[in-house]
Amino acid sequence: MPKMLADIEKYVIQGRMDSAFIYPLLKHDYPDQPIYKKDLYNAVYQFCQKNNPGDTDASQMLELLIKWKDFDPLWIVKLRLDPISKKLKSLLWMSPTQRELYNKYNDITIIDTTYNTNRFQMMLCIMAVIDNNYKSRIVAFAIIDDETLNTYQWLFDAILTETGISPKVIFTDSDPSMIQSIKEIYPDTKHLLCIFHIDLNLQKKLKKKLGNKFEEFCHKFYICRNSLCEDLFKLR
Repeated sequence: MPKMLADIEKYVIQGRMDSAFIYPLLKHDYPDQPIYKKDLYNAVYQFCQKNNPGDTDASQMLELLIKWKDFDPLWIVKLRLDPISKKLKSLLWMSPTQRELYNKYNDITIIDTTYNTNRFQMMLCIMAVIDNNYKSRIVAFAIIDDETLNTYQWLFDAILTETGISPKVIFTDSDPSMIQSIKEIYPDTKHLLCIFHIDLNLQKKLKKKLGNKFEEFCHKFYICRNSLCEDLFKLR
């Protein structure tokens, strides 16, 4: 066991590997010894902390989430590190209660991202569903450092892998990377744009250009938007 820990430390510090790369190496080198991914994950995290000392908010948060997951395996905690610096790039978590809500109410899912509202310039991504009382219920949180296709692919793939659920409908803003990743990870899911973000874009793009005619335009737009069938929408 001490030799295995020494190998893990070497892979982390010298090889700059994460648990996904280390696991098959250990399975090859120690075929007769059971290797548990949770224990490996914790060991990699501890060696990363040892190699990059500093009691940051992110490390404290991750340590707390790992403790909760150790106490209750139904917690979902997934992270993605930069392969070179080992800095946190993405962190996803769902509590057991949130998992239960997502399992019950996944017909309509809403995904929203707040932009750079903290000193680390990272974004908070929130996944919510609508329950049987027509109330929004948050079912997942994620912290991400960018909005690239690769990041959203990682995020949605992690959620799908851990829950096995593909929502029937997902509402998002118009971010192209998010939309493309939804098409790839959830090919059978219907994607729609959130009307709130459409309203914001109308004000941003048209209010100044239309001037006094903006209110009239919005009135006609909302009438068209609220059409109950496609034929009526096209007619208006």
